Amino acid sequence: MALALTAFAQERPVRWCYDVDFHYYFDNGEWDASKTELMTSGTIHAAVLTPTVSAQVWGRGVVHSLTLGVDLQHDMGSRTWCDLPREGILYYDARVRTRTGVFEGVAGIYPRRLMQGWYSEAFFSDRNLFLDRNFEGVLLKWRGERFYTEAALDWLGKKGYDSKERFQILSAGTWALTPWLALGWTADYYHYAGSQVAPGVVDHGLLEPWAKVDLAPGTDWQELSLRAGALLSYQWDRRRAEQPSTPCGGELNLLLRRWNVTLENNAYFGSDLLPLYDGVDLAGRPYADNLYFGHRLYTGFYDRLALSWDPRIGSGVSLHLGIRAHFSSAGFEGWQQVAGLRFDLGAPLGHHASGY
Repeated sequence: MALALTAFAQERPVRWCYDVDFHYYFDNGEWDASKTELMTSGTIHAAVLTPTVSAQVWGRGVVHSLTLGVDLQHDMGSRTWCDLPREGILYYDARVRTRTGVFEGVAGIYPRRLMQGWYSEAFFSDRNLFLDRNFEGVLLKWRGERFYTEAALDWLGKKGYDSKERFQILSAGTWALTPWLALGWTADYYHYAGSQVAPGVVDHGLLEPWAKVDLAPGTDWQELSLRAGALLSYQWDRRRAEQPSTPCGGELNLLLRRWNVTLENNAYFGSDLLPLYDGVDLAGRPYADNLYFGHRLYTGFYDRLALSWDPRIGSGVSLHLGIRAHFSSAGFEGWQQVAGLRFDLGAPLGHHASGY
């Protein structure tokens, strides 16, 4: 085996690469003003260091990479370092450049940040983006001159006596018709199956086709956009309901960005997208956040107003400071103060809209 590996290395030289991603995250949510009592006040305050090393080889127009790393996270105030290694990273990546675009396939335990599609907070809240940073499964991506699409599988659980088989399939795409008009979609299907003590299956699907107008091209603005989408849901607790439910609504996202200062307003109008949140499985375990990964306030009218500043402070280094106010049909629900610092040696500096 050693001779075979040596011969392969001589035929196709191996290029060794490394990446170190540091992520500091502070998110303080104050929900004492909430009239619906859907949210609980609390703070996430943590630092994450993710070192990785990759081996790359070339063969017949394909770049093959194998990456190994680990997520090291410390929660501020914790008195122990025993749980510092949170999750291993191990994935294979193949990238092919063709005449019309670039195809990329990833398999293994890979960082969520490899995904580049747009996902509303109806799919993932900003806190979940930080708390669940890695996927276990497969990611496929295609990028052309004006079109991008991705599809991912995240295997979340293995069936056992008390553990459930769970997986999520995600897809997102964008088609830039003109410099100022784009069409796209975001979709997911979540299979929340049973364990030995709690049989049964819950299906949860969400689709959002959207259109975006951005008037920034040709101006001094970084972004001046309005995105309109329809949120269409399919949910079915097969053991308790004879028919699935299909809550739906509409979403408007207004985003103004200049001088790395962003003002964003997101408004949802529609029915409750989390109708099973307060339900339990046959063993009495709450569905709650085990079934829903989006923001808790998508239960009717919901408006989120955010102001943030993302200054450029170095190559591969980004800072994020922001405040967010949340409103529902009952009025003011609460607000967040968010701060983040990211230092990524393997990625160019960019704007991080969420996940800090």
